[in-house]
Amino acid sequence: MRIAILGAGKVGQTLGARFRAAGHDVRYAVRNPADPKYAELGAAARPVADAVRDAELVLLATPWSAAEAALLGAGPLTGKIVVDATNPIGAGGVLTHGRDDSGAEQVARWAPGARVVKAFNSIGREVMANPTFNGRAAVLWLCGDDPDATRAVAGLASAIGFEPLVLGPLARARVLEPAALLWIGATGVLGTREFAWGVLRRG
Repeated sequence: MRIAILGAGKVGQTLGARFRAAGHDVRYAVRNPADPKYAELGAAARPVADAVRDAELVLLATPWSAAEAALLGAGPLTGKIVVDATNPIGAGGVLTHGRDDSGAEQVARWAPGARVVKAFNSIGREVMANPTFNGRAAVLWLCGDDPDATRAVAGLASAIGFEPLVLGPLARARVLEPAALLWIGATGVLGTREFAWGVLRRG
């Protein structure tokens, strides 16, 4: 799969490395590929329009404050799978969307025609780098309105070691985004970022 990543920060680079190791063609959409801070990305760092143009999947991994500009700068996204890995966290560490809206639904409005899937937002980059805990795969929650796009993202998550669990339509991001705050808050209580979601089943 051809994957373009909007956001070459720690999350974007971590997931990019995992996707590449799984055999995918990964490129990073950046404003200035010649900037020394992107030197270690090599030829994978490309101008935004060039990186996105023939991508089948676009991963949005920017800070929330930069998400709208990143999507608008990416050019037409109609028909592409857009994975929203952001969280709409504003001042004071509170969500700017909730209850009757979500950041993912806002992303869908910013990218009309894109097949938006919410995923990779409710855990930290340490878990993305290694989702295996005592021989068990960490759960990755995801949701989306397009069944084929959601299955594709679930397959991508499975290929890098997660147990993907689809929660339903994109509106379920209204509970997935608060889950990110729960994970962040728990890091302080547990004193570590090396933990993840799991599901206990009977029978």
